[in-house]
Amino acid sequence: MRNVELSKLNNKNYEKIYNNETIAYKFLTKKAETYTKFLYKKEKLSDEIYKDNIKDITIWSDKYKREKGNIGLYEENAKWINSILEMKVIKLGRLQFEICEHIDEKLRLIIGNIKDFLFVNVHIREGEKLLPDLCEISYKRALEYYKSKGLTFSGTVFICHSWLLNPDLKTLLPENSNIIQFQKRYTFLFFDEKGKIPQILQRVYGQTEKEIKMWQQNTVLQVNLKKAWQSGQRFPMTKGYFIIPSL
Repeated sequence: MRNVELSKLNNKNYEKIYNNETIAYKFLTKKAETYTKFLYKKEKLSDEIYKDNIKDITIWSDKYKREKGNIGLYEENAKWINSILEMKVIKLGRLQFEICEHIDEKLRLIIGNIKDFLFVNVHIREGEKLLPDLCEISYKRALEYYKSKGLTFSGTVFICHSWLLNPDLKTLLPENSNIIQFQKRYTFLFFDEKGKIPQILQRVYGQTEKEIKMWQQNTVLQVNLKKAWQSGQRFPMTKGYFIIPSL
């Protein structure tokens, strides 16, 4: 698979690929080994960073295999992986970053003059501890990375949209937990209750609400979340932000 061939693919080509879950896995794996590896070398990024970023292929194909028994990628996960392979999303240490294409009107109103600000979405890969020190290192690395690409900005607005920011988690977890410490960096913006399947259940249990009898009870969060859920409490996705002025 040559880089020139990949550059000719349009949205319709990709939609056909995404529609076949097995082909999507094979195509994106090959793309990671060729096109994306070329991009990382061109950007002079280390093999360590490259290998860490493409791990999402393994994470989401493993999920698919657990649920369907064979190799493949769900369309939603395939699209996410492709954004990583195109370097629209990059993992720098513990966190993943993506320059925002659209900015919430509510956030515009709060911040005011946004002309010289860089807006960056923060994503959290599952399966790794959310240690505060590692997160702080990641934010700094993100600033350095975007500056190295020639971007100039008077400040950076980091935005996160995740169940991890739900303030009601404070009722389930101790003050010193990694999740609560992660939340402290962010200013609450709003709840997002549009999701059909609560992401918190997918991330904490790997299961749906219908499978409540099978929910694991191995951690403080798993135990307390189940009790709260059974009592009717819900934990929707939450959006928050914080600003780092440029030095």
